Amino acid sequence: MPRIVYLSWPAGEISGGIKVAFQHAQLLAEAGFDAAVATIDAVRPAWFESGGDLIRLDDVRSDDVLVFPENSADLLERYSASTQPKVMFCQNPYYVYQGLSRRRSYEEYGIGHVMCPSLTVMDFCRRRLPGLKAGYTPFYIDEGLFRCPPRKKLQIACIPRKRPLEMQVVRDLFLFEYPQYAQLPWVVIENASEGLVARTMGESAVFLSLPRYEAHGMTTLEAMACGCVVAGFVGIFGGSDSATARNGFWSPEDDALGCVQQLARAVQVASEQGAARRAMVEGGMATAAIWRRQEAARQVPLYWRETLKDLGV
Repeated sequence: MPRIVYLSWPAGEISGGIKVAFQHAQLLAEAGFDAAVATIDAVRPAWFESGGDLIRLDDVRSDDVLVFPENSADLLERYSASTQPKVMFCQNPYYVYQGLSRRRSYEEYGIGHVMCPSLTVMDFCRRRLPGLKAGYTPFYIDEGLFRCPPRKKLQIACIPRKRPLEMQVVRDLFLFEYPQYAQLPWVVIENASEGLVARTMGESAVFLSLPRYEAHGMTTLEAMACGCVVAGFVGIFGGSDSATARNGFWSPEDDALGCVQQLARAVQVASEQGAARRAMVEGGMATAAIWRRQEAARQVPLYWRETLKDLGV
């Protein structure tokens, strides 16, 4: 069996895509595959716990099966002349243009398969990359880390990295229009470790969802797993695999003013500690559970068994 190598950006960067590459490599190793992540420096991430093999790009072998991030033209060019089997992992469809760098398709790099972490991404890839075979390869939410404690603080947690402007607009208008919540703490999470993110979400009754142009709301699902009442944006134009009226108070994309109203509804429900809060929390936790580790441990090796046969290796 050939080695499967996920080519990655340096792991010090806080990015869901990097975390998922390590998740997949570890799941594959546990399933009996030879798998690794390769970065330019082979330095492990300090912001989350990672297992599995980590190698330098210079240690990639000529018989490895290579998995490319969708947004690195440099990595694609580096291996453009190689004959190794190649697969694309489209972790964020809105970054495809970066990797293609004005080329028509990844097929020009010798790639015929694309991995997708959500059904929404699969739909995009079938539209933008019709010549590639699309397969479902989900990430997972670590239930041991992202879990709901018995007690919560009435506070709003958020991660504004993708929407710093909207966060400021929403907070300002929220405090103006709802003065009864003027003393409600806001916990803004920035450049934090996975452990700190999980602890903060676990403490917080409300989570303001601020993704933008995402493949799937991994952070929002983590907040659901922590039992937060979630409000805000989905981050995906045209729909999502997971956002419903049963698990969050959702605003149309880029509607910051509408988001204020949804956030107020979430705070009210969380503060009342009644049946509406229990239903919303249970709905969110049930949604997050769909992305449990056991399911990814089934889907990812299944994808690779089929794809390796298709690649003839």
